[in-house]
Amino acid sequence: MINSFVMENLPLVSILMPVYNGREYLRPAIDSLLEQTFRNFELIIVNDGSKDDSQDIIDSYNDARIVSLKQENQGVARSLNNGLKVAKGKYVRRHDADDISTPDSLQIQVDFLESHPDYVMVCNQQAFMTSNGKIAKNHRVPRNKFFGGKMLKDLTFDDFSASASSPVVHGTACYRKLEVLEAGCYRPEFIVAEDNDLWLRLLEKSKIAVLSDCTYFMRIHGGSATHFHSEKIQHFRNLLISYAGQRKATGYDPIMRGVHIPYAQKKSDQPSLPQYKPGKYYRDDLRYIYGLYADAGDYSLLWSVFSEIISDGWKDPRTYKLLLFPLIGSRLISVGVTIKQFFRRIS
Repeated sequence: MINSFVMENLPLVSILMPVYNGREYLRPAIDSLLEQTFRNFELIIVNDGSKDDSQDIIDSYNDARIVSLKQENQGVARSLNNGLKVAKGKYVRRHDADDISTPDSLQIQVDFLESHPDYVMVCNQQAFMTSNGKIAKNHRVPRNKFFGGKMLKDLTFDDFSASASSPVVHGTACYRKLEVLEAGCYRPEFIVAEDNDLWLRLLEKSKIAVLSDCTYFMRIHGGSATHFHSEKIQHFRNLLISYAGQRKATGYDPIMRGVHIPYAQKKSDQPSLPQYKPGKYYRDDLRYIYGLYADAGDYSLLWSVFSEIISDGWKDPRTYKLLLFPLIGSRLISVGVTIKQFFRRIS
């Protein structure tokens, strides 16, 4: 009777949320989880040595589902592994401390895993959100075309190796805890991209699905936009692809053999972005951010990016095409081009 009572009262899902100096956006992230329609979960918040008042925010909640872990700074991979050690759920859901989930997010994933025992993990499409909380509904990862008009996409190795970005948004991942423990959890040797390393190891044993339901909003703020382009990210992404190939060929990779993972710290570890090349700042990173802010209707942020674009490339005609495109749309620009070509022919 006692064991039966304990099993019935264990949470079905453990949500892992590592946080480091996340005070600005932590409360909305926590609130979005406490407002889930699916209620049978615990929220494990791992305070990874925050120096701000993140812990005070965590402590301000009076909800029995919240489990607070405090530790010295250890990084994302170790923080997640520490959370896994105390997780009681059959399933584990990741969530970042500055993002937001829709109220039905957890229910959709639990329903899928409960009805698809042959899948080890399910994740969802996400849309970007500005620092002010405005959502860019047309800026999504993975993009809509990734699903080919279907509601579900089974992931393959090629989905990871053929693109510079991951098809899995870490904050949307919901997986079976036992299978992740058997796979060896997150490997701290991967300073970044520790999630993709785990996904590929899981994919070697089971199936992973991405659902086209957009149930997660990733907040773009500070250096988060440029983070995706850093040399460090690309180095470790290349490495995990290489290691996956070695496991397929031999059954082992260097970490499994106890070999130290190679990485030389460089001054160029700052984002390897085109803005460090004169005249190309606006054409690359800012082009995407500008379009995102326009899509979200966040005009205060749009103006700040507008000013940077103008100051960097005001002499180049392409600058003004870049500025107009997100605001008036591709169709009007196409009409303008057609009219221009017509007058060229008759002149």
